[in-house]
Amino acid sequence: MSLAQNQDSSGQLKEKVIRQVTKEKKTLKNVAKALYMSDRQLLLLLKSWGVELPKRKRNVVPMPDRNTLMVMYHKEGNIQKVAESYSVGVNTVLRWMREMSIPTRRMKMKEDEKIKFLERHFESLKNVSF
Repeated sequence: MSLAQNQDSSGQLKEKVIRQVTKEKKTLKNVAKALYMSDRQLLLLLKSWGVELPKRKRNVVPMPDRNTLMVMYHKEGNIQKVAESYSVGVNTVLRWMREMSIPTRRMKMKEDEKIKFLERHFESLKNVSF
């Protein structure tokens, strides 16, 4: 294959990739997989070609109140199940719990930070019955 033919076929491939991502609304992940590259690599290429991609629609889920989240976490037993029940990611639930000072079973903090965190949680508890 000559250089001119190679450039022509790569130009056609470029147009096809751009069309699939912009007009046919294929996901970057699926298109990148077909091209044997990561979606991040494809995104970098598309940006270098000047392709404007539509912004992602974010699923806005209101943060539950502290008691509801705390009870659900202890009832469900893990963060993954809580995330599924709210249709959000695990990191979102972890952020909510951190912001509300709700302790998790695996808190990745230094011991002094963990103690302060647990003290804030303890102070926020009201009407606890044993």
